[in-house]
Amino acid sequence: MERRKTEQRQKVKPYGNIAYAQKKFVGPTMIKQVSFFQRRKDLSPEDFRKHWRTKHADVVRRLNGLVRYVQNHALDSSSGFDGIAEVWFEDMESMRANVDTPELESIRKDEENFIDSSTMGTILTNEYIIKETGPVILDQKLMALVNRLDRNDPATFHSIYRDQLGPLVAAVPGINRYVQAHTRPGIYKTDRLPPYDAVASLWFAEIDALVASPEMQAVREVEHTILDLDRTRIGVVEEIEITL
Repeated sequence: MERRKTEQRQKVKPYGNIAYAQKKFVGPTMIKQVSFFQRRKDLSPEDFRKHWRTKHADVVRRLNGLVRYVQNHALDSSSGFDGIAEVWFEDMESMRANVDTPELESIRKDEENFIDSSTMGTILTNEYIIKETGPVILDQKLMALVNRLDRNDPATFHSIYRDQLGPLVAAVPGINRYVQAHTRPGIYKTDRLPPYDAVASLWFAEIDALVASPEMQAVREVEHTILDLDRTRIGVVEEIEITL
C-alpha cells in the first residue's frame, strides 16, 4: 500500500520549474475552472474518492479542449469540502464549446453518483504563479477557498491579494510553490456574486515550522485587512494529476 501511494504521489506534480508551468498553463487567455463540493452522505470517503479518481476522471477527460485536469481530495473533514476539481482550457471559447454537448451531459449525470449537488459550486479564474522554487513531488498541498471582506471592492481586493499579500506569503520559509487563482471580473459586472473571490494553493514540506515563522505573522496581519476568514475554507489535500 505504501509503495502504491508513493508511486501515485510521484505522478502528481511533474512540473518542476516555473518557465514550463507558465508556458503550458498560464497565459493571458488561459481559463482555470475551479469546482468544489462535498460527497454524497450515503458514500464512504473511500468510495467517494475511488469513484471520482476512476470513473468520473474517465468522463471528464473526454471534454473538448481540455488542457489539464487536477483532482484535490480533502484529507480532513473539517475543511468544509471533500474535493476541489481544477480544469484548464486555452480560452473561454474552448471551454464554452462544451456547452450542450454529450460530453458535458455525461459529466453532469455522473456527478449525481458521488457528489451532493447542493454543496457544489464553480468559479472561473485567472491563475497567477507567485512562487516556484523547484520540484514539489513530496510536498503537502494546502488549498484555500477565499472570500474578501465586503468593505473591499473586487478590484482592490485582487490587487492587494496578489501584489501585497502574494510576496509576503512567498517569503515564508518552507513554502516551495504558491499559486493564486482570481475569480474573473466578468461575474462582478452582473447582479450575481461568486461563491469565492479567489483560490490559493500552497505546497510545503512541514506545516508546523511554516505556521510558527515570523514571516507568517506578517501574512496574517494583511489577511485580516482583506479576507473574510469566517467565510474562507481551508484544507490540506491530496493532489492527483489526471492523465489526459
